[in-house]
Amino acid sequence: MQHTVPQHPASLGEKSLTSAMAESYPPEYGADPRRLFHTVVERAWIILLCFVVFAALGAAYIHRAPVLYSSTATIQVERDIAPVFQQDAGQFRDLQALDFLQTVVQSLKARPLLERVAASNSLAGNMAFLPPPEDGSQRTPANLINALEKTVSVKLRRGTRLIDITVTHSSPVLAEKIANSVVGEYTSENAERHVTSAEVANESLLKEAGRLRKKLQESENALQAYKEQSKASSLDDRQNTVVAALKELSTKLTEAKSLRIKAESDFSQAQELGTNVEALITLPTLAADPTVVAARLSLSKAEGDFAALRQRYKEKHPKFLQAQTQITTLQNDLQETVLKAARTIEANLVRTRASEAALGQELRAQEAEALDLNKLSIQYSVLVREVESDRALYDSVLKSMKETTVTKELNPVRVRVVQPAYASDKPVSPRKAMILGMSVMAGLCAGFMLVMGIGFLDTSVKTVDDAEAMFQLPVLTTIAQLKEVRRRHHPLVVLEETKSSGAESFRTLRTSLSMLGRVEDRRVFLFTSSLPQEGKTFCSINYAASLAQLGLKILLVDGDLRRPTVESTLLGKETNHPGVTDCLTGHKTLEEVIQPTKQDRLFFIAGGTTAPNPAELLAKDGLAGLIQEALKTYDRVVIDSAPIHAVSDTLLMVTSVQTVCLVIRGAHTSSRSVVRCIQLLKTAGAPLSGLILNRMPVHRRLGYGYYSPYYDYKYSGKYSKKGVYGA
Repeated sequence: MQHTVPQHPASLGEKSLTSAMAESYPPEYGADPRRLFHTVVERAWIILLCFVVFAALGAAYIHRAPVLYSSTATIQVERDIAPVFQQDAGQFRDLQALDFLQTVVQSLKARPLLERVAASNSLAGNMAFLPPPEDGSQRTPANLINALEKTVSVKLRRGTRLIDITVTHSSPVLAEKIANSVVGEYTSENAERHVTSAEVANESLLKEAGRLRKKLQESENALQAYKEQSKASSLDDRQNTVVAALKELSTKLTEAKSLRIKAESDFSQAQELGTNVEALITLPTLAADPTVVAARLSLSKAEGDFAALRQRYKEKHPKFLQAQTQITTLQNDLQETVLKAARTIEANLVRTRASEAALGQELRAQEAEALDLNKLSIQYSVLVREVESDRALYDSVLKSMKETTVTKELNPVRVRVVQPAYASDKPVSPRKAMILGMSVMAGLCAGFMLVMGIGFLDTSVKTVDDAEAMFQLPVLTTIAQLKEVRRRHHPLVVLEETKSSGAESFRTLRTSLSMLGRVEDRRVFLFTSSLPQEGKTFCSINYAASLAQLGLKILLVDGDLRRPTVESTLLGKETNHPGVTDCLTGHKTLEEVIQPTKQDRLFFIAGGTTAPNPAELLAKDGLAGLIQEALKTYDRVVIDSAPIHAVSDTLLMVTSVQTVCLVIRGAHTSSRSVVRCIQLLKTAGAPLSGLILNRMPVHRRLGYGYYSPYYDYKYSGKYSKKGVYGA
């Protein structure tokens, strides 16, 4: 009866390589303070090395650096006096500005001033200031000034008018002498420059005064000649009189026009009303006429008296008749008065027109006279302004000459020495404590930054949490970096180091795999890795041995047909015994290639005869038949395969197994390589069940990962003899 190997489905869905890489670094991954701490602890030797190197460099610099002393002279730049030229007064107000003080600072460092200092102190022949060159060449003036420029520093105190001149040299006496000399030479140079400037300005002012005096005489003569020619000695008074008369005539003419317009309006209304007295009397002009007003008052008074008589007398009474006759007479008089006043409107119109015409003619005559005067005054004004301008310039030059004479002996930029330089008894360089402190801090910072940079570039798997977060697969077990394997060359730690943490790790792996599903579905196991030297053979052998300790009959198959190592690991030597390749090619049967080990119930199949084409051999025949035949006799089959990225042999085997375990070397294998390996396995349909973190550094036990002193507790004290493996 043929046994078929049941296929276990992949535990996770298929994902693209891009999405897997995107999930390999969760947001909180890089911000874990524990990870940063253990990154520093892991590479503390780099920080220590940088600390030692930088401290040694600082000590070497202190030992070789020359001892220097400094002397500082402090000066105060006082306010400038009034400028030579009055038109420069605006610039004088800016002398307290920062740019002016910075100009003084730069002047104190100018090469001409340093040349004066070098000459006054005879520095050219002073060997203590500038030793001769080591190559035997001659000292040049340029070298001397360059050396002096390096020793002198000038600095303006912030928010003040104080300037510090500091000289640094190996000789404190010479530093004091040079600092005071810089101040003295600057003061002398400034005074000389001011005297020279005043003399040059005085000469220029004398020449300018002579020229302006001659020009003023010429402009005055031209003005006098024009007055005589135009007979306009009183031109200003005449012009003022004409302008006043012209203004008065213009006002009168405006008033005459208003009267004429009003008279024309009254005349037009009177013509329209004719002899209608009642309508004429409503005209404002006639109503305001004195004769009309008097007639109306008389009529009103008579009518009032008549109204009183009517109360006392009858109609035929003589007084009644007399009063009635008087009223009739007054009414006739009022009509005649109104008609007579209406006739005077025309005469008033004629009179206003004549007055307007006369004023207009007189105004035109006055305007013509004003134009004639304006023609004369144009040239006159030009000549007057020229005379006034020449006189003002000449007076200004005379005033400046007097100011130059007064300020010739004064220094415009007065410098007062606040504190002279003095010889220092303590060196200023090198500052041993500061240099050592900065060296130590620089070493620590450089080491820390280097460690952080290496940690940032390191994409290897550091902890169980990292692995599960990156690859979304469970970690079946973690195996520490075992000293007993390296020192004693005991790869089979489950048998030879039963109390070690490595043996317990493989028991954990055995338990983890046993809980993945039913026993019938978990009989064939394959161990692989992404790269060589990650410990897949070591893990497969020890896992097979741990299964044999349970009393199961185990067959270990060396599926790495390119570089088989199972035989040499178990036997300590390589033989010519046939193996997997011989069985696949049909040259040997399964029973003929199986070899026993020193542990009961543990058997293995070596790689066998070297095959020139392992991939083609696996693709043609595969391991399915070998596995099916082995399961008839053995309880479990464990296969050690080749690295995924090295060859494609393993991808041809994964469909014939039920459980695939991916071995990752801790703190070594790149996460990108593992992600690519997982993607290839999933694409090939491998039943990938979990990860094995192998060779994890032991120093990660400090709360980082899953290591703890548990193993020391488990196999120590009274439990060492009574435990399961104590005998």
